[in-house]
Amino acid sequence: MKLKFITLLLAIGLVAQAQNIQVKSQYELPINSTKTAFYPVLSEDGTMLLYSTEGYNGLYLYDFETKEEKNISSVQNSGYDPVFSNDNSKVFFRNTSYERGRRFDALESYDLRTGRQARMIKPQRNLRTARSYHNGAIVQANNRLYKTTFGRTKAAIPVYVSSENLKIYVYSNGKRTELKPIEGENINYIWASLSPDNSKILFTAVGKGTFVCDLKGKVIAKLGYLNAPVWYNDEMVVGMQDKDDGHVITSSSVILISLDGKVKKQISSDEHIAMYPSASSKAGKILYNTMDGKLVVSELTIN
Repeated sequence: MKLKFITLLLAIGLVAQAQNIQVKSQYELPINSTKTAFYPVLSEDGTMLLYSTEGYNGLYLYDFETKEEKNISSVQNSGYDPVFSNDNSKVFFRNTSYERGRRFDALESYDLRTGRQARMIKPQRNLRTARSYHNGAIVQANNRLYKTTFGRTKAAIPVYVSSENLKIYVYSNGKRTELKPIEGENINYIWASLSPDNSKILFTAVGKGTFVCDLKGKVIAKLGYLNAPVWYNDEMVVGMQDKDDGHVITSSSVILISLDGKVKKQISSDEHIAMYPSASSKAGKILYNTMDGKLVVSELTIN
């Protein structure tokens, strides 16, 4: 009995130790390419950053190693949900056009080594967020999953998750499945994304909160009020808790929270209206933009 009690104390100590999260440094990123910067997207390894203007027009890259900035594209909506390729050699982004009042989005690529741009998918209606895939990308449009690559590939197509018409769909093994993780009628879903290990889905049910479910729609975590959520790693999520007066946002904090509820830490400064976080657990970085268009980097230590 005494041995079991000691073992339990050790286990509790290990859990407490794992929850020790500190913001070791926080600083504003010096950006010269635009007057203001919004919607940051960190590369998986945290060495590069994509950002845009408040209206998503124009896409820019910041290299943390060289401190250099680069204009990737100036086309309309190129800053809306861009993604890095798996090897960080390319960036995939959208190019919006209008025909007879109808919106179409093409998927473009930009090679960071050569500066070459290529059209990956011709303009489509209802193009969703791309996902990096082997030597290309996969993306959903018009209830279909498209694969586009540089040359042939035999790599298996990974699971793809998207929010379509305020519903969650999973594309896996050639099948398209709608998930209804929250009970009730007329539930609207936004911000659906797949965990790094491809086993869980993060999403927000409008008016209900943010949740995590498995690939079959079983809810495994309830995270409460958390907007624009993104994965930090397989077990932790970053999002913003914002308040408004009915017209404009009056306050907003970026929060790091674990799926088991044992970790909940404010990352942003109280001085900032912090919005739209992005994260790289490999680099220990969380980055957000302020309401007035500044980019703020937070570097973490997790013991």
